[in-house]
Amino acid sequence: MSDFALRLVPVPMFNDNYLWLLIAKNGATIAIDVGDYAVLTDYLQAQQLQLTTVLITHHHRDHIAGLIEIKKQYPEVAIYGHSSINGITHPMVGGEVLNITNIGRLLVMDVAGHTHIHLAYYHLSEKILFCGDTLFSAGCGRTVDGNTRQLYHALEKIKLLANDTRLCPAHEYTLSNLEFARAIEPNNSYTRDYQTWAINQRAHNQPTLPARLEGEKNYNPFLRCHLLKNRIEILTKKTYKTTAELFIALRDYKNNWPY
Repeated sequence: MSDFALRLVPVPMFNDNYLWLLIAKNGATIAIDVGDYAVLTDYLQAQQLQLTTVLITHHHRDHIAGLIEIKKQYPEVAIYGHSSINGITHPMVGGEVLNITNIGRLLVMDVAGHTHIHLAYYHLSEKILFCGDTLFSAGCGRTVDGNTRQLYHALEKIKLLANDTRLCPAHEYTLSNLEFARAIEPNNSYTRDYQTWAINQRAHNQPTLPARLEGEKNYNPFLRCHLLKNRIEILTKKTYKTTAELFIALRDYKNNWPY
């Protein structure tokens, strides 16, 4: 833990979203992807916290619907995100480093793919990544208005981060993702053990997140395509020359996989 002693909190929102909060010792709070303003303000009031900053990863409504009310109730709060999103006060494109009082330094990453514009925010000292809908535990986002090759390159960037990075996706998709991961690698003991743990977590209404990047490299098939060439070729009945092609094939295969 750094001198900031930050507290990381996933607050359930909608059916399976998380509103992520990063909270300093003095109560200063960053909120990431505010889809529901009421969920945010209820938590802030209950915990006597002060909203100082909002980070937005992409434009989908379940990530931004709370911005209108935030701008009314907290006109002084900085809202970081891409300029294409209505309500952003501090436009970002990726590559910037934010230095936020009481919180520390965050690297803004361009991780387009799920959408054609998608940002992630990496706390450099705490090694926390707010990755929106780009990477999920045991899975990854589907492409909506981005493309799968972009998504591959986004995950390759994330793989370069420290192994003990805490990953904070925006959705609780772990159990369904693990069903697919088990189908792809039925003999992977890491996947089996993680599934057992995740089932217990959800049975007690506890989140499976944040996840650790090191663990994801052991059981997330979308981070393991370079190890799954034979398996992917058998499943899709095609051959592939590059890891990018394998990733694209696996993502397409999951799009049609029966749950």
